[in-house]
Amino acid sequence: MSLIIPHSPQDVSLRVDKLWSGGVCSDDRLWAQLNLSKQTEGLRVCVKAPMIHEQRVPDAPMGSRVEKLWEHDVVELFLVGPGHQYLELELGAGGHWLLLSFDSIRHRRDSFETFKPIVKFKKTSEKSWTSEIIIPWKMIPENLRALNVFAIMAGQFMAMSPVPGDEPDFHQPDLFPQATL
Repeated sequence: MSLIIPHSPQDVSLRVDKLWSGGVCSDDRLWAQLNLSKQTEGLRVCVKAPMIHEQRVPDAPMGSRVEKLWEHDVVELFLVGPGHQYLELELGAGGHWLLLSFDSIRHRRDSFETFKPIVKFKKTSEKSWTSEIIIPWKMIPENLRALNVFAIMAGQFMAMSPVPGDEPDFHQPDLFPQATL
């Protein structure tokens, strides 16, 4: 699979609906949709996911940056550049976010603690939540080569494109689908 991220108003739509290992999720009501499009100011990321259980959200103001957001209900986007450089964006079910860059697998280069994005979050009438953010181009890995999308919800670890292992490990950039900007 090779993905090309289009310019706005078009976007590429990615669906997360299977377990991280590729198996079928025991709860078919769990899914996440992530849409990507190129904007003048950066990469627009929109997430939609269901609210069918008691959401695990941090005790922090909506729109705030939360360390270890992966311990809550979240949708994660990994964007991979040359070698093992990658960016990890997390958008949480309570309107929270986390953005991290890595210069090698699990070796954090930047935590973007001073970044102040505009995060648009809402709960919809159809029992789902949406979150939107624009990541400035200067933060996106140059020469994007791969990406993957993951979701953690209701205790399930899910993936757009499965990864191997005995337990969930989302930091496997060499196994992600090819992608270009």
